[in-house]
Amino acid sequence: MAAKAKPTAVNDPLKALRTKVQTLRRKVEGLGDEDDWRDWLAQIIGKRSLRAMSEGELKAVVRALHDAGAPRRPTGRRARFADTPQMKMIRGLWLDLADLEAVRDRTEAAIGAFVRRQTGQDVGRLDVASADRVIEALKSWRARVQEEPRS
Repeated sequence: MAAKAKPTAVNDPLKALRTKVQTLRRKVEGLGDEDDWRDWLAQIIGKRSLRAMSEGELKAVVRALHDAGAPRRPTGRRARFADTPQMKMIRGLWLDLADLEAVRDRTEAAIGAFVRRQTGQDVGRLDVASADRVIEALKSWRARVQEEPRS
């Protein structure tokens, strides 16, 4: 009796893109844990699985990973958000909110996701007016959290 041949995988055009996502994921701090990774995907795209994503959604994940610190080209070092005065303020306010336990995720990926929700822009392309709106939103959030009675 001849051994049955294993079925071959159907040509998967998105396999290379999913592999790129997983490679970039390893270069971003805070996304190593599987639960954190899936929560981050859900925040960015609304889906917790790469297999469930379309090509456009996978490309959006790649852009978000670059915004979160994954290098665009292999440089051997991790890229950071621009250190403009506005980004320093946004980062500081975000960490204040994390210290107040209003934010669970202290990573730059989480900051990038918040900025995208507020402005529709990636952090690397954030203009001054949009950055000011993000700063004001974070200040208001911090003020609300500080006013809440603690239980």
